Amino acid sequence: MEKKLKLFVISGLVGLMSGTSVLYKSFAKNQGLQASANQPQTLVAQANSTTPPQSAMTGWLGFATTTNKNGTFLRLLPVNADAQVALFSDAWDQVKPGTSLVGLAGGIKQQVKFRRSQEEPFGCKNNKTKMATFTAAKRFAEGPVWLLPANLAKEAKSFTLQALNLSEVPTSVLPVNKRKPSVARAWKAGGATVVMQKQSKGQVRLSILINSRIAYNAVKEKLYFEGDNPEPVKFPNFDGTPGIPFPIGAFQANPKSAPMIVFWQPGYEGQAYSVLASVKGKMQEVDGSTIYFCGF
Repeated sequence: MEKKLKLFVISGLVGLMSGTSVLYKSFAKNQGLQASANQPQTLVAQANSTTPPQSAMTGWLGFATTTNKNGTFLRLLPVNADAQVALFSDAWDQVKPGTSLVGLAGGIKQQVKFRRSQEEPFGCKNNKTKMATFTAAKRFAEGPVWLLPANLAKEAKSFTLQALNLSEVPTSVLPVNKRKPSVARAWKAGGATVVMQKQSKGQVRLSILINSRIAYNAVKEKLYFEGDNPEPVKFPNFDGTPGIPFPIGAFQANPKSAPMIVFWQPGYEGQAYSVLASVKGKMQEVDGSTIYFCGF
C-alpha cells in the first residue's frame, strides 16, 4: 500500500517499528513498588546466572502464549505450543535455563521456569522477534502475566477486569448524558476504575480512578492513513482500534498498593502495550513497548 501512514503522538509509547527487531524499553516503577521515575534498566545478569536482568519495573511483564493464532483477538499473544509465557525482551541471554519465577494472571499464581532467550515466531510472513520464554504447569488465560521472584510474589495478586455499570461511575468523570454504551465503557479492578468515553470522531478520553479519586486523565487519538476518510471510533466494541488503548489486565503488589493497569494498543504494523501505575498518587506509565507485528 503506497499511502503514507500518519501516526498521532501517543504519550509514553515508542513509535511503530519496522523490520523484525523489538525495542524493549523500561520505565519507572510505581510508588507502591518503591522506585523513582525514569530510572533506566540495569545491566543483564552475569553469564550462567540464575538472576534475571533487573528492570525499572519490579518484576517483568510477559504475555500468555496461545496455540491457536486465530483463537484470540489480542494480537500481542505469541503463538507457541512449547512455552506458556513470553516476555518481549533481548536482555535474557545470560540467564540460566530452569531459573524459577512466579507468574500471576487472571487469578492464577504458579511457578514458571525460564526456557530460553531467542527469536521466536511473532506476526506474519515468517517474522520473528526476540523473546524470553517460560514454561508452566498449566496455561494462563490469554492476556498479560506478571513475573516476580518468589519472595516478592507472596502478597502480589492479579485481577480480571470486570465490566462496570456506567451508573456506578462518578459524574465528575462521566456526565449523566454520556452514560450509554454507544459512547462510554468502564471496568473495575480492585480499587481501580478505568473509564473510556468518546470525545469526538477519532478521540477517546481515558480516565483512571483510584478509590474514586481521579489519578489519570488523557485523550487518545485513533491512528489513520493520510488522505483517508477514517471511520469514527466505534463503541462499545472499540478493542482493536489502531491507536486506542484497551485495558487487558491488572495487578497489585500488596493490599496497600494501588493496582497497576495493563493496556493493549494496536497499530497498523505493530502491537503496543503499556503499564500504568501509581507514582506519588498519580497514574503514570511505568513500562511499555511497541513490537513489530506485520506489514500491510
